[in-house]
Amino acid sequence: MIVITKGKILTFFATVFVIALCVLSLSLVSKEDSLAVFSAYENIINRQLMPQETEKPAKDKLGKRLLKHIFKLDEPPQPTPAPTPSPTPTPSAIPSPEPPLITSEIVKVDRGLDIKNATDYPINLNDYLKSDLDFKGKANILIMHTHTTESFAQMQYAKDAPDRNLDENRNMIAVGKAMAEVFKNNGISVSHDTTVHDYPSYNSAYQRAAATIQNNIKRDGSINIVLDVHRDGITRTDGTKVKLICDVNGEACAQIMLVVGTNSNLKHDGWKKNLAFATQIQNTAANTYPGLMRPIDLRRERFNQQLTSGSLIVEVGANGNTLEEAIAGAKAIANVISQVVK
Repeated sequence: MIVITKGKILTFFATVFVIALCVLSLSLVSKEDSLAVFSAYENIINRQLMPQETEKPAKDKLGKRLLKHIFKLDEPPQPTPAPTPSPTPTPSAIPSPEPPLITSEIVKVDRGLDIKNATDYPINLNDYLKSDLDFKGKANILIMHTHTTESFAQMQYAKDAPDRNLDENRNMIAVGKAMAEVFKNNGISVSHDTTVHDYPSYNSAYQRAAATIQNNIKRDGSINIVLDVHRDGITRTDGTKVKLICDVNGEACAQIMLVVGTNSNLKHDGWKKNLAFATQIQNTAANTYPGLMRPIDLRRERFNQQLTSGSLIVEVGANGNTLEEAIAGAKAIANVISQVVK
């Protein structure tokens, strides 16, 4: 016989009421809030409505396990998932850098002889054409480079064409090597010093170059011609680099400029002998390779040219020229100098 007591009836309705409230809580509020509601009503049932049942822990545990199983109350709250990031767009092709601007320029010489005179000395180059040269027939040439790392555009419109380079195959050493080969082929004694004077420090390069020249003269006292081989640097205000170009027997060739120092600032008594040497080279080139030469550049500085009677700066092309054009110009001027000294 089943006896239904008043306490059991109250317990039944209280349990139904709690379950209804929990379901409502789960639908209206978060799980954490629902847990709080359930806990509160559970305390009411255990402590107020069912004091006689609180001595039965087994049933309490069973009830809790059932409720927790129904509402999955043991599961820890799940973190809110992070939003799915937008897919990374496919990178567009990297645009090629704009090549540096390079323009060609021909420095025309109206006469076979021309000079750009930056000194106060009145100069008539015809006066130097028949001057005696101390080294004729016994030339011993030293090729060196005060600004050794000067270099060229590696190809026409080259990307990031360097103005300087430590690679001996791309800087002035390559140009000097081409000249030395021509002198040797013409039976002229020549040595080529590849000492770097402008790196890591550009300042005082001429002082270091002077020491190199003196060391070579000390080693070989018969050296009587020193050719300091450079290239010019001409860059327009818009960044355009200039190549100095001419045609030699159908070949693109860098133009050549001879720089002669004087004693305007420092003692250099033999500068006129160097100017005579440059004048005779200029005149011979006009007949052999028309268009090869730029005007002689007569300067106030002496550029270590006081050390021998046959000292010149030879500017081969400019920073816009390619190495190939520079080597072609170097070979041409070496052939001209060979004619003069022989």
